[in-house]
Amino acid sequence: MSNNVMDAILESQERCKQIGLNPALIPSPSKKLSARELYNRRMKYDELLSVMSLFAGRVIHLLSHTPILLVLTDEQGFILEMYGDQLIKKTVMDLGIIKGIQYSEEDMGTNSVHLALQVDAPVAIIGEEHYHQALHQSACYSVPFHFCSIFPLSGTISLLTTLEQNNPIYLTLLSNIVDSIEREILLIKNNRQLDLLNRILIENMRYGIIITDVYGRITESSPFIEQITQSAKADLIGCSVFDIDPFGRYMFEVLQHGKSFENVEITFGNPLNGGLVCQFDSYIIYDEHRRTKGMCAQFRDITERHMLEKQIIAAEKYSAIGKLAAGLAHEIRNPLTSIIGFIKMFKSGAVPPEKEKLYIDMVYSELLGLNDLVSQFVLMAKPSVPDRKQIDIQSLVEDTLHFMESQFIMKNAYVQYPLSGQPIYLHADPAQIKQVLINILQNALEALHEKGTIQVSIERDDKHVRIRIEDNGIGLTENELKQILHPFFSTKENGLGLGLSVSYRIIENHGGTIDITSTKYVGTTMTVVLPLPSAQPPYSK
Repeated sequence: MSNNVMDAILESQERCKQIGLNPALIPSPSKKLSARELYNRRMKYDELLSVMSLFAGRVIHLLSHTPILLVLTDEQGFILEMYGDQLIKKTVMDLGIIKGIQYSEEDMGTNSVHLALQVDAPVAIIGEEHYHQALHQSACYSVPFHFCSIFPLSGTISLLTTLEQNNPIYLTLLSNIVDSIEREILLIKNNRQLDLLNRILIENMRYGIIITDVYGRITESSPFIEQITQSAKADLIGCSVFDIDPFGRYMFEVLQHGKSFENVEITFGNPLNGGLVCQFDSYIIYDEHRRTKGMCAQFRDITERHMLEKQIIAAEKYSAIGKLAAGLAHEIRNPLTSIIGFIKMFKSGAVPPEKEKLYIDMVYSELLGLNDLVSQFVLMAKPSVPDRKQIDIQSLVEDTLHFMESQFIMKNAYVQYPLSGQPIYLHADPAQIKQVLINILQNALEALHEKGTIQVSIERDDKHVRIRIEDNGIGLTENELKQILHPFFSTKENGLGLGLSVSYRIIENHGGTIDITSTKYVGTTMTVVLPLPSAQPPYSK
C-alpha cells in the first residue's frame, strides 16, 4: 500500500482515540437504513448486485477452503449485500454488521471500507491495525469503485478473512473484480440496446453471433465474430460454418442431429498473448411451423474471468505447496538435528565405548522414523491404485476390531459393535480400507479418557454404505475440525498429521468421502461413505 494509505490508517486511529472510542469494547454500528431505504438503495445498484453475485459465487467456490466474506457497500459505506463463508458471516452479524448498517469510523473505528472511500484507493487493514481489539484476528481489504461511464455508481467491494489467511493478493483480486464488473455491466447495457434480427437474438446475444441457413451457410455475423475468426464479414458471408475451427463441428451436430449446446468453453489462440476464451451456445432456429430455418451460434467473451480464475487457482496452489513444505521441513528438522549431533560425537571420538551401541540404535531409530514419514508423505501425495476385490465390509470391520483388541484392552476402552446380519459387499482394496479403519480407530482411541467408549456401526442405503466410528473423547474445536484433514496438522503432541490425510485420499480414490463432526469435550464422529457396486442386492429395511 502507498504511504498515503498508511498515513490515513494512523490518522484514523488517532481520531478514534480523540473521540473516545474504547478499543476494548466490541464495535457496534449505530446508523442503519430502514427496510424501505435499503430496498431503494439496492434498486439503484440492482444491475451491479446481479453481476457481483456471479463473481462472488465464482470466488467463493475457488477459495472454498479459505474462510472469506465479500461485502458490497454504497458511496456512504452502507452495506448492501454480503456473500461468503457462513462462519465469518455469523461472526460479523454477532457484531451487528448486517445489511443496511453504515461502516463508519465513528462507530466501527479504523476500518478499510471508510478509509477506501476517504482516500479513494485500495486499503488493507490487517490484525492490530484495526482500532478495536475484537477485530485483531481479522484481515480486511477494500477497493473503491466509480462506474461513471455506465451510470453514476460508487462504493466499495471488500473481502474479510481471518488473520492467518491474510494475503496481499486479495487487493489485486478485488481490483480485478471491480474492473471486470464494470466491463460486464457495460456489456450488459450495450447488449440490451442491440436491435438484431428478432427478439430471441436480442435477449440472448451478448458478445458475438452467427446466423446460418438450413445448409449451414453463414447469412449474418456480428463484428465480434470477425475478431475471433480473424476474417472480415464479407469473407464469412456465404461460407460453410462447418469449416470454421474450433466450433464448426459443434454446429454440424446441431444441424444434423438436432442437438443444442450451452456454455461450451472454446479457446481462440493463446489467452496470454491476445487470444480469447469464449462461452459458446448453439441451437436451431425454427419458423412458425416448427420447420428448421437455420442455426444460431453465440459467443460470450469470458477471457478476463478465465484469467482471474487461473490467478486464484495459482495462489491457492502456491499457498498449499508452501504449507506442505513448511510442515515437512518441520517434521524432518528435529530428527536430523539429533542424527547430526550423534555423528559429530562419533567423529570427534567423544562417545564412550559402552554407549556406542545405544547411540547407533538411536540414530537407526530416527532414520526409520524419517523413512516412515517420507513413505506416508508419498502415499498422501500419490496413493497407490486400489487393488479392488469383492469384500464383505462387515467382516472387514470385525477383523479390524479384533486386530486392535489388545490396544482397546490396554486403554480400558469399551467398544460397541452390533453383530452383523446380511453381508454388504463392496468392490474395494481390503488392505487400504483396513488401513483407513485402523487410522480412524487409533485416533478415536487416543482421544479417549480412561474407560472411554467407541461405538462402531454400519448403515447402508441403495447406493452407499456408511461406516460410523464415534467416540466420547476430548473432541475437536471448530478451528481444529477445519484443519483436521490438512497434511501435518495434528492435535497430538507427537503426531505427524498424515494419517487422516492419507485416509482421505484412499477413500477419495474409492469414490467415497469421510465426514467428520465433533464437539469439544463431548466427542467425535467420523463417517466413511463408500459407494455400493451396481450389482448389489436391493436394500430392504
